[in-house]
Amino acid sequence: MTVRRIAWTATAGILVLLFYVPLTRILAEGLRTESGWSLSTLRSLITDPYIVRVLVFTLKQAAWSTLLAVAIGLPGALLLARYRFPGRRVVHAMTVLPFVMPAVTVALGFVLFWGRSGAVNHLLMSWFGFSTPPVRVLYSMWGIVLAHAFYNAPVITRVVGAVWEGIDPELDEAAASLGRGPWRRAIGVTLPLLTPALVSGAALVFVLCFLSFPIVLALGGARYATVEVEIYTLIRTLLDPQRGAALILVETALSLGLAYLYLRSEAAIAVPSIGRRQAALRPLFAKPVSCSRVILLVYAALALVFFSGPIAAMIVDSLRRGAEGGWSATHYRFLLTAGYNPLLGVSPLGALGNSLVVATASTALAVPLGFAVSLFAVRSRAIGRRAMEVLLMAPLAMSSIAVGYAILRGLGGIVHGLGWWAALAIAHGILHYPFVARVLRPAVEAMDSEQVDAARALGARALKRLWTIELPSVWRGLVAATVFAFALSMGEMSAAIVLLRPGSATLPLAIHSLLAARQFGAASAMAVVLIGVTAMCFIAMEWMGTALQGWRWER
Repeated sequence: MTVRRIAWTATAGILVLLFYVPLTRILAEGLRTESGWSLSTLRSLITDPYIVRVLVFTLKQAAWSTLLAVAIGLPGALLLARYRFPGRRVVHAMTVLPFVMPAVTVALGFVLFWGRSGAVNHLLMSWFGFSTPPVRVLYSMWGIVLAHAFYNAPVITRVVGAVWEGIDPELDEAAASLGRGPWRRAIGVTLPLLTPALVSGAALVFVLCFLSFPIVLALGGARYATVEVEIYTLIRTLLDPQRGAALILVETALSLGLAYLYLRSEAAIAVPSIGRRQAALRPLFAKPVSCSRVILLVYAALALVFFSGPIAAMIVDSLRRGAEGGWSATHYRFLLTAGYNPLLGVSPLGALGNSLVVATASTALAVPLGFAVSLFAVRSRAIGRRAMEVLLMAPLAMSSIAVGYAILRGLGGIVHGLGWWAALAIAHGILHYPFVARVLRPAVEAMDSEQVDAARALGARALKRLWTIELPSVWRGLVAATVFAFALSMGEMSAAIVLLRPGSATLPLAIHSLLAARQFGAASAMAVVLIGVTAMCFIAMEWMGTALQGWRWER
């Protein structure tokens, strides 16, 4: 057996032990009663009017969130793919910021910006003399939809924008030479070429909104609960693991079906083109001013307010002294407090330390798993490879609540022996290695297989080929994937809230506790620090994509 097959076998074994066995055990709970195996719990669940309403609401909010994310993200893709303006590269890099913001910080930002006492209502009441807050969008379905659009519109912008940039302009030029106007060319030429990327991006956004937890928990409450919130309520509040497991079974079937549709649509992203030219960027600020540029400028101004407003509200709130007014760094000094805080169950500094320990350990698990899976997806020629790839990428479509609960129930002995941080690191590693695999896959696909074959023909052993050819080809991707996994773990809250034990709160859980207690200043300071850490991680990824191009792997 070759080293590569040993690595794939070890990867499969780890996933079976840490993911499939625990998941199977909790799914079996939903099909088991005191008298043996039965579908009675599942039948009672899917016929319960309340659960049906929760399922319908989950699909409804995901659909509306996806539509709004597309409506906001598509003009941004056009702006970045076709126009030149000062700071374009900075704007392109910053489009990732809303998506990489931990979801709980998005909820906090929306409360501070769009809430009844938030910045928008404060300004409107000051300027126009309203006696009551005129904007009442939060704590409703539309508040959830708005927050999801903020969180996921950059996905559409980046996915569609990347394809838009790669479309050969000869197609548009040929249509123009035949007398087709700009709108007819956009509908008849550009849109069909963008459709696969648009469908793929929208499908991914729908899956993410379907599985969303922190935003719905903070902005929806019990009245606007989704399947994720209901699962958490059943297993942690009502202590009904059997119905919780049955609902996880229902959600898993739906999410895996959605993920399958997403993967199928993503396979069609390849853009047909003629030649290898790339369209020249048009100046955004140029005369004469066209109607389309005016529309884009208005969009850019509104998008700036929409995306920067919640972040700015958190920054301002973190620096405010409180009811007495003025500016102060008190809330940031609170983060450095080493004393026990009963609200958090740990010291603020301890929460930061917990996040760093768990993120480091989970990254050490996620990166090797993701690398092995990406190699398998590209290099394997085994029969049934596609089916195995779907199984290997299954955590991509799994609920974070379900994964956390599976590890809690299915790996009870291991969790007790290793400690809560190991359980949380395992949960984060399992949840994030599919993203690592997706980051690494383009680099693995670009690897020169002829060099590997030539080295094999010359007698180079597998480890030698790995060290001298394969790793040098993908090392920049590995560094980026490591940063990506670390940032994702720092912001993950859903699995952590299931595995929460005394003294184990991480930064996202601490922010959630402070938000629930209406201690916005301290929560904002923590959120700003967490956003800063994740933003620096992803900006570093953007930088590595260009600045390290000339670097070589020293062998």
